[in-house]
Amino acid sequence: MIFCYTKIHLKLRHQQAQLHNNVPQGTIVMGGGTPLNMARYRKIVSSISWVQLAFVACYVPSGIVIVLSGNGISYKARRATETLVFLNSSLNPNLYFWKIREVKQEVIDTIRQFYCFLTPRALCLLLGSAAR
Repeated sequence: MIFCYTKIHLKLRHQQAQLHNNVPQGTIVMGGGTPLNMARYRKIVSSISWVQLAFVACYVPSGIVIVLSGNGISYKARRATETLVFLNSSLNPNLYFWKIREVKQEVIDTIRQFYCFLTPRALCLLLGSAAR
């Protein structure tokens, strides 16, 4: 996975260099003729990189403990690294919420709808109009 994301990053840098040399306004044309917005592409790669970083940070300690398990690694160390692996599943939705505007807006809309379900209609209309 890391190899793939590194290759994407390098391709992005190459495309960015092409952008400065050839095409104005941040759009380049991919091999199939599809235009690509570099700013949006960069943001997507950044979001993927954060998720990948969380994955590596949560799984590498577990891999180290597994490799060293024959050398008297304690039960607590194994449990701590397993907790990190499970923590990764909790971090991903938070990273998506933090980095991807569309996900953030959908979560906010869902919370607003749930809150409106529980409150009087007049207050719900006030919240809906004030939020937008």
